Amino acid sequence: MKTFIFSLLSFGFIFSHSAWAASMNFSGSFRTEASSFTNLAQTTGKESKQFILGRALLDPNLLIDDHFSIRSQWTLLTSPDFTPNAQQALGNGQGGFLFGDVETASLNLNRAWLEWTSDFGVVRLGRVPISWGYGLTWDAGNRVWDDYQTTDDRLEYRLHLGNVIGALAYTKARKLSVLEGNDQEFYTVYLQYDNPELDVEGGIYFEKQNRTSDLAGVTGNADNSTNPFKDADKTPLATNPAPSPKNNNAVDVYLKKTTGRFTFGGEVTWLSGKAYALTGGGEADLNAFGALANITYSHHKLKLFTEAVYATGDKNINDGSSTSFSLLHLNRARPGLILGRELLGKYHGNNVGQGNLLVYGADGSFSGLLYVRPGLRIDWSPAWASGVELIFARKATTADGDNANLGWELDFGTDYNVYRNFDLGLNLGFAFPGEGIPLEAGGERKSIFAIRTTAALRF
Repeated sequence: MKTFIFSLLSFGFIFSHSAWAASMNFSGSFRTEASSFTNLAQTTGKESKQFILGRALLDPNLLIDDHFSIRSQWTLLTSPDFTPNAQQALGNGQGGFLFGDVETASLNLNRAWLEWTSDFGVVRLGRVPISWGYGLTWDAGNRVWDDYQTTDDRLEYRLHLGNVIGALAYTKARKLSVLEGNDQEFYTVYLQYDNPELDVEGGIYFEKQNRTSDLAGVTGNADNSTNPFKDADKTPLATNPAPSPKNNNAVDVYLKKTTGRFTFGGEVTWLSGKAYALTGGGEADLNAFGALANITYSHHKLKLFTEAVYATGDKNINDGSSTSFSLLHLNRARPGLILGRELLGKYHGNNVGQGNLLVYGADGSFSGLLYVRPGLRIDWSPAWASGVELIFARKATTADGDNANLGWELDFGTDYNVYRNFDLGLNLGFAFPGEGIPLEAGGERKSIFAIRTTAALRF
């Protein structure tokens, strides 16, 4: 008995001694919204959809010492049935849970990685958040109101030399098998330049992408659990996905520059190589690109901005060549309160927050997208701000007989900072769907109205 007690005390001493150098801190956020939409189904009668949505994220960080830390993220509540499916094996969905969903799950670990900092650079290993530039292809989704995030199993080495950062990375972007079938391997090298004194930031990456299955988790395929549109199984992306990269190269360049009251920048990604062909199980020649441009003007309490996003489409996805930019990050394909947020017309349903401007292409084609989003924001006080923005959206490519016009939208919003970490908001949206959004037989094209109240707590 004495031996057991002595051993227990010794173990406790060793554990406590080793724990002295470690510390744990927590950060995170909770967000909730109450929303109401009318005429989403575009029917002859009047219909509406109301829901209360929420999400809780917890970010525990274990700081071992000056060199080592273990970082993670927990999704405290997810809703697999009605909202973007969060945290299914390496899924991108992070939208939230629907209050009242009886199948809401709890406490999912979706990120965990080791960071090792030394004089020779930084090593990150594990299920890692990834971000780059304006988020055209990689977006860590760390903002409170982001619905999607990039998280991959990754080994990354970064070396900081003044304002220059170089990195090498190996990524298992999808791991349903570690041998063959449903596997993806990416090899990445990138170079960044970040000089706060000159207010300039830019970078370029090259990535070799190898896949042994199609990119169903992003572009469709209704039987895939990681497909963010699996509940919206009527959409072309769910039943007839675009050809996705198979063995290809990706090159991305971005630049941000501030001069005086103006900040401007952009990002371009080019894909080339081979894609999966939908017919015959063969290959298609891949040549696609996406682009984003942003200009902002700030003067005292006023901020004016314009953003444009373009992703190439494919008029015929079965012709042996692919121009589908199917790697566009979902956060970039969802502008506005209505057009990019909820499914419209023929594809309207009980799901929540699964809208996407890429889903409206005709069968046998991939629409791509082109939208322009100008707006302004006024900071009335340090705690209160209001804004307005317009969205003009079109398909980048249309099949014969298809219409490119997705419509336009006008949004108003105001936010009030009640306390240092607690914000309340109100949004109003008016959308006017274009002829490119298909209707059910006997449907009627009508304007859509939406109202949303929000609350967000950061800690």
